Amino acid sequence: MLIGNRKPLIPILKIDVTAFASVMVVLVFTLMVLDLTRTRPHDGFGPTLPKVADPVAMPGALREDAVTVTIRRDGRIYLGLDESTTDQLPAELERQFRGGSEQKAYIRADARAQYGSVKDVLDAVRAVGIEKIGFFAEKRRPAPGSL
Repeated sequence: MLIGNRKPLIPILKIDVTAFASVMVVLVFTLMVLDLTRTRPHDGFGPTLPKVADPVAMPGALREDAVTVTIRRDGRIYLGLDESTTDQLPAELERQFRGGSEQKAYIRADARAQYGSVKDVLDAVRAVGIEKIGFFAEKRRPAPGSL
C-alpha cells in the first residue's frame, strides 16, 4: 500500500556554496584587518623627514641591496628592517657591504632626532670605510602666496 505513494529518488545535482562563500568573505576581511593593525618595526610610522628647498634624487636608494639606516625620533636605529644599536652597527654594516652592496649608505633620519644619534650613526658608517652617504629629505612646500 505504501509502495505506490513513494516519490522516486532523484539525486540533487546542485551544490550550495553560499556557506562556503560567507566563510571566505569573513576570512578575507579578518586577514585585511589583521594586516592593517599589525605593527611593523618602523614602516607604519616612518620618520618625519627634514624639508629642503632643492632635494636631489637618489635612484640608488631604490635598489634591493641598498644599505639604509633609519634613525627614529626616540633614537632607535634600524638597519634595513632590523633594529640595531650604535655598538652593533659597524659590524652589521661591514657584513652588508661585504655582501656586494653599493659602497654608499643612505640615512633616513627623523627631523626631530637628536643630533647625537645622527652623529653616532655617521661615525659608525665612516668607521666601516664608507665615505658616500646620502640623507633622505622631502621638498619644502612653497609658502602660500609666495608664488
